[in-house]
Amino acid sequence: ITLLSGGLDSILATKVLLEQGIELEALNFLTVFCNCTNRGETCLASQKAVQSLGIPLKVLNVSEEFLEIVKHPKHGYGSNMNPCIDCRIYMMKRAKEYMKEVGASFIVTGEVLGERPMSQRRDAMRLIEREAGLEGLILRPLSAKLLPPSLPEKEGWVDREKMLSLQGRSRKPQIQMAAFFGIHDY
Repeated sequence: ITLLSGGLDSILATKVLLEQGIELEALNFLTVFCNCTNRGETCLASQKAVQSLGIPLKVLNVSEEFLEIVKHPKHGYGSNMNPCIDCRIYMMKRAKEYMKEVGASFIVTGEVLGERPMSQRRDAMRLIEREAGLEGLILRPLSAKLLPPSLPEKEGWVDREKMLSLQGRSRKPQIQMAAFFGIHDY
């Protein structure tokens, strides 16, 4: 299961695995906060992305549950009052449920180590994985070589050598990858 927002990082993470012949299904979370992108399109940019990636998409509307997380985040708020860690834990728990429902083996995210100061730090990623009950089952292809090997890497389900070592807030490597893959709409 690949968590696909339709943004560049999730598209690239998905593409890296599709290039290895991994069968994927996209999962997108719709919340009350998703009104539109900066281009005035619906938040379901993931619909456009799956069309170009050629994979199925499941959309879960989680608006009510998300409101409760925003009101009472166990792990506090990030900038602009967003409860990053709690939201990630919630999404991973829901992804885990869906993974079991469809018989998938692991979850893929477009997270880049150090890109988001609250939720994409090593310690936060470990916390999210642990609290979601997904230790070793989250593959982060864009930063995998900088992280401990996930179960899919250890078991040889994916080729760790084809994973990447992106980190930090610069988007230049992702923009270069997008050009290489011919991805223009993100």
